Amino acid sequence: MFKNPEFIRNTWTELTAKKLAAMPLLLITVYLLAYILDEALPFSFLPYICVFFYCVFTYIWSTRLAAETVIREINANTWSFQVMTSMSPVKMAVGKLFGSTVYIWYGNFICFALYLLSYHLHRERLPEIPLPELLTNVLIFVLFGLSAQILPLLLSLHSIRWRHFFEKFDVTFFQFMGIAMIIPLYKVFNGSGEGIVWYGAHYTAKEAAVVFLSVFIVWGFIAIVNQIKTEFGQEPYPVSWFLFTLSLVAVLFGFNDYGSDNPLVRYVGTLSAFFAVLAVTYLTLCGESNMALRPNMVSKYYHGKQYKRLFMIMPRSLVTIPVIIVLALVLSAEFGSLGQEQGTSAGFMVWAMILFMLRDFCFIYLWSLFAQGNEKETTVVPVLIALSTYTIVPVLLYHFDLRIFCPFFMPYFHESSYLTYNESAFLTVIPPALEFVFMLVLLTLGIRKKFRELRV
Repeated sequence: MFKNPEFIRNTWTELTAKKLAAMPLLLITVYLLAYILDEALPFSFLPYICVFFYCVFTYIWSTRLAAETVIREINANTWSFQVMTSMSPVKMAVGKLFGSTVYIWYGNFICFALYLLSYHLHRERLPEIPLPELLTNVLIFVLFGLSAQILPLLLSLHSIRWRHFFEKFDVTFFQFMGIAMIIPLYKVFNGSGEGIVWYGAHYTAKEAAVVFLSVFIVWGFIAIVNQIKTEFGQEPYPVSWFLFTLSLVAVLFGFNDYGSDNPLVRYVGTLSAFFAVLAVTYLTLCGESNMALRPNMVSKYYHGKQYKRLFMIMPRSLVTIPVIIVLALVLSAEFGSLGQEQGTSAGFMVWAMILFMLRDFCFIYLWSLFAQGNEKETTVVPVLIALSTYTIVPVLLYHFDLRIFCPFFMPYFHESSYLTYNESAFLTVIPPALEFVFMLVLLTLGIRKKFRELRV
């Protein structure tokens, strides 16, 4: 880190002699005044003073700095110079994430020291908390702080491919996403204390926070590195996205409660994983880069026998398809084991969702294949069109009493008086299956046409 040019540059900018002296002077002065006033009160509020400054520094100040660190470069037209440097994406990510907020962490660690000192000075007036638990509290503060900084930085990096100038409102919006992390922080320290059950084992709220925040920070940092790779003209490894999807499934799968009689509670982890991967897949489609250029790149790498590069430009959204199909198989087996009609219909509804997703994939890629415009027009627009078929069209069909056509536009179960329950459930997958096959044929023909044009 200390050989990182970006980190050193930010450190020299932020850690001036005046700033280094001002931070401890401010905090210690406020702490001493609070200590004097604290003696006259029946309870000690010294730890809360330290937590207050930590929250101000982390959620108000550092989130702003994290959101601005790249946007300042964009608005000043200096980001392109950094892109052309020989610095690796990992070093750039470290420099931006930790370098821009180094002064904040300088102040935070002073707050942590005063926080621990408070429990030493007023042991008789504060709840008895063992030292390991106090250190765990400090660790949770650090993890929440890093998470709050990762979110705005990641969002700002993701947005620069579509924007060449940012207003203050944009920075505030990114900052707000980081500020929102204060809500789970409050829940952890002021919740019921019951904790959670994960993979059959009970964890306190603090233990769960340490585990889940650590996972979030690791993948958040990898996402920042991948976004910087994209800006550097490098394709991120598809394997990383696949592993992220698997880790998301592994985390959510642990919330299944197989001892419950309620099917929704029993399989809540599997259901959550299925819908989470489904949502992530559509978000990935919106964020795919170089969609319009991909046919050219595929043709170039394929005919040049550059198969490694061909693998590298694989759309990240395709990586999630095997995962979500496996989840659909697991859900179908779990619902089928219930031996109820509702379980059968739920299983068919899951596969209807899969078929609708595959239909949307084909439509979005077909649109991107021939679209002429910027990345927003070739990715976001077709995604919005595809998603609108699940809302606007069904509402119109309901209004005009044409709900018999709803299965063509959304996963819809309609029990018929002429068919058995299972037959009606099976019919929910027929319309999306036909639409998927139709779109797949169009996409195949479009790809062949595009490649013939490229050969010419």
